[in-house]
Amino acid sequence: MSPREAGAVRRRRGVRAYCAAVLAWTAAFMAALVLLPPGAHTIAAAHADSSSVTVPGPAVWIPSTQTYGANGAVTVSQTTNLVDQMVHVSWTGFTPSSGQFVTFTNLNVLYPVAVYECRGTNPKITDCYGTTHYGQKAAAGFAQPNDGAGLAAPDFPNNAVPAVTRSDGTGSADIEVYTANQSPSLGCDAANPCSIVVEPNYGGDSTGIDSTTSPPAPNCADHGVDRHPPYMATFNGFLQVDPNQNGTGEMCAWNNHVTVPLSFAPVAGACPASAAGVSAEGMPMLDRALAQWTVGACLNSADPVTLQYSSDITEPESRSDFLQGRAGADMAFTSLPADPAASSAHPYTYVPLGNTGIVIAFFIDDARTHLPITGVKLNARLIAKLLTQSYDVEHISTSKIDIPSVAGNPTCLFSDPEFLALNAQTGVTWPNCAGNAISSLPIVTGGTTDLVTELTTWIMSDPDAEAFLAGTPDPWGMHVDSFYQTSKYPYPINSFVSQDGSGPAGELGTGLPFPTDPNAADHDGAHMKGYEWNPLQAGLDDVARHMLQANPTCIVWQYDAFNGIHDKCTAQLVGGRDVIAVMDAGRAAAFNMPTAALANGSGAYVPPNASSMKSAALDYVTDPKTGTQSLPWGSAHTGYSGDTNAYALTVPTYAMAPTSGVPAAKATTIADLLSAVTDSRSGQLSGTQPGELAPGFTANTPAQAAQAGAAIGRIRAGAGPNGGPTTVTATGPATGKPTTSGNEVITPVTVTKNGTPSVSYSTSTLGGNGGANGGADAADGASGSSKGAAGASGSSGPTRNLSGSTTAAAVGSATADKAGVGRLILPILLIIGLVLVAAGPAALVLSSGGVSTKLRALWPQAKRRFGR
Repeated sequence: MSPREAGAVRRRRGVRAYCAAVLAWTAAFMAALVLLPPGAHTIAAAHADSSSVTVPGPAVWIPSTQTYGANGAVTVSQTTNLVDQMVHVSWTGFTPSSGQFVTFTNLNVLYPVAVYECRGTNPKITDCYGTTHYGQKAAAGFAQPNDGAGLAAPDFPNNAVPAVTRSDGTGSADIEVYTANQSPSLGCDAANPCSIVVEPNYGGDSTGIDSTTSPPAPNCADHGVDRHPPYMATFNGFLQVDPNQNGTGEMCAWNNHVTVPLSFAPVAGACPASAAGVSAEGMPMLDRALAQWTVGACLNSADPVTLQYSSDITEPESRSDFLQGRAGADMAFTSLPADPAASSAHPYTYVPLGNTGIVIAFFIDDARTHLPITGVKLNARLIAKLLTQSYDVEHISTSKIDIPSVAGNPTCLFSDPEFLALNAQTGVTWPNCAGNAISSLPIVTGGTTDLVTELTTWIMSDPDAEAFLAGTPDPWGMHVDSFYQTSKYPYPINSFVSQDGSGPAGELGTGLPFPTDPNAADHDGAHMKGYEWNPLQAGLDDVARHMLQANPTCIVWQYDAFNGIHDKCTAQLVGGRDVIAVMDAGRAAAFNMPTAALANGSGAYVPPNASSMKSAALDYVTDPKTGTQSLPWGSAHTGYSGDTNAYALTVPTYAMAPTSGVPAAKATTIADLLSAVTDSRSGQLSGTQPGELAPGFTANTPAQAAQAGAAIGRIRAGAGPNGGPTTVTATGPATGKPTTSGNEVITPVTVTKNGTPSVSYSTSTLGGNGGANGGADAADGASGSSKGAAGASGSSGPTRNLSGSTTAAAVGSATADKAGVGRLILPILLIIGLVLVAAGPAALVLSSGGVSTKLRALWPQAKRRFGR
């Protein structure tokens, strides 16, 4: 037998081994990787920061000449202070793939790229989560059989990302990096660095299938089987085994891998635990920011104190607990105010902590290219349609009868003439509703939350949406699901609850009556609408997880008699997704989810980002009853109604804090914490460093900073020996020149607090549009736009003169402390409030879900803090 014939025999043996490997590998590897990460084949870049790193890539393989060329490059958008989040990975100078789209189950694309998260900074294949050798003996490497079922991704869904390289040699992917909380086996945390591995598959004979030696030897320089069975330059190659059944198929690709080290932010458990001295609860929308503030305070500690924080308690419950003085609620985080007429265990005030947004996130893949669609426009009426089950998602082309509550309506969002007219994008093919309609209903949180109240209040402020919900069809004839008509189900609401449990009178395709046998698949057909939309009761984290897995919340209405259940709808694969969710901007930013541009008060469609939320926050008006702010949805002749840059669903965040009636030490701790959080040089400085303001949030406006300063002064005054007022006087500029950071100018100012001078800082903005909108409304006093107030610190100059004094409001009865609310928008109080930013060192311990973390001062030198 000639060597070539011997090679042919080995090829046949290899094909048989390959077939067996397909079955084994599919059971093992794909069991963990059915749900592909949503960021595969992304187009838009994720958040990049100062820790973005670019490293050399492998030499490019040139198939036409069968030679290698110049080295490529790999860039990772963020490499430090990582949490559970998406990280954007991009590359240049790679070999172009033979297709635009690939998954680990699509094994026909040449020269794909795999992206892994791996243990350590010099990982082996056994360190990379989701590979067929993950967790195996490091010394053996590829010289061992592939992992068994479930071992490639033992902790959490597989986060490995399959990707392609475009014809110009560039490509990108988003990968969710896990911390030790998500994957204990990876163990990535502040003490244990990990890495991202980017691995292009340029082929090569990894298994010795074309070898002429005995025993057969792998030869990565042999590209004879790259484009022929078993297609080593595709993901088929990863399935291959050598004659000893060792999983060597990925070995040649591994020779091309690039490693980028990662470091992770400390988590709550990294701080020494101690008894909780202060406790807080509420506002799941805020927890991403709170986690970052918490870690920053923990790292920069001096005098440790602790605070117990529960983010799984929603705002209405936390407000109630706070007002009743219940244990665990020394403070409450909220977006909406409490009823000012409600009784309270102690006087309190609202401290603005910054702003965030309610967003409509989506993963929608083009039906033709299978690539993600990156832009969607929605208005209030379209969102109302989605939230009221108004699409006829059960309709089929052969239907003889229809469901009365939605009869005649479009099957799904992507066949709605209103949506198509609004999103007439050139070159985009929207998903086909046939077979996918039910999965496009929005993923939402259950329970009573401010998010739902504010979203549905915004919907009802739109005349078209209000008329639709009242029963008026849209211009194309679509009508609201009759069970959600506002005469039966009045909006706004504070929780999402499915209202329509109806169905057709008989089988859709035949019109015949549904069977009565309880084991018949269709016996629940008369209630099929009741299965299609199911709000999640586990909160916003569960909403995000369902989105990341492209897992809709519907349930199959046909009964599975074999298992005795109604099966859940299956998750979608990358390339065929059409999932939509309502969530907070913090989570959407952390996971790099595309978000819809919404129609604002001016009629412009604006997506949520730092600029648009900052612009909207400057349009807030103040409620004279509570001192809290909000956008004036539906009101004409306001700053918001003419602001073409504002994001429509921007909302403020507050801490409800006591101004008296608590021990002095606790009041001081609360004031110190809030001073750190609202300091423009730390807690209000956008970034990913511990202690900074997390992505998805924007800093307090000047009016909010003024309110925060005054409120913290009242909290601190209540901690004094006599509970008396605190007087703060700005006496003029201190020695020192202004410093510029971006478009912000920070000027040192001498501040005298109760007779003791110290240095504080005044912040102003260059080139801003403060005062450009809403100036006329500011004359209306407390109900005016904060943009009018911001005019005092607009673009007229880099610094502001600070003068005058203020005395903290005296504590009154046990109701909301809103003294001076009307004056907050006046320029003089704005100036004084800016002087009131920050006081002594802050320290606390926050934990989510009841885990305490010791937190201390953000800065050891009190003289470098604002003089609150």
